[in-house]
Amino acid sequence: MDHEASPYRTPTNGVTEAALRWISGTVRGQSVGHWLSRTIALPQLRRLTSDAIPWSPLRRPLREATVALVTTSGVHLRDDRPFELESDPTFRVIPRGAEAGELAISHRAYDRTDALRDVNLVFPLQRLRELEAEGVIGRVADWHYGLVRRAADLVAPRREVGRLLERTHVDLALFVPA
Repeated sequence: MDHEASPYRTPTNGVTEAALRWISGTVRGQSVGHWLSRTIALPQLRRLTSDAIPWSPLRRPLREATVALVTTSGVHLRDDRPFELESDPTFRVIPRGAEAGELAISHRAYDRTDALRDVNLVFPLQRLRELEAEGVIGRVADWHYGLVRRAADLVAPRREVGRLLERTHVDLALFVPA
């Protein structure tokens, strides 16, 4: 299938591209983008739960925080056993030093075309290391976690991953869905 004709790609035009450049390239645009994302996301999150959204404030400034990634994109080390696509309640541990060439994606329920070209789209470990080098975050956690399940099926694995994150003193876990 022609990449440009993929049904998973959003068509863009000059106005859309200009708006995206403004949102990502200016301070005011970033503020508007942040406000829009909160305005759109919060009602969706509230519909998913009848309880209050369990926000946890950071206990230290971001520039001092240890940050980990948790993804449902099916990312794992190439040497690890691939995920069973229909019923795999497990997770894979990915070390902080893993390079893109050492990673694989065994999830098949989404269009992986772009993720296979740049795994940072679904598992931005390299970007996280860049933020560490720039002093934006304190440090990249030693361990990160890959899963292949839908959010509704993550109760058991998320509890175990949560315990591991807590045990390794992670201050902020970024959940990166597929």
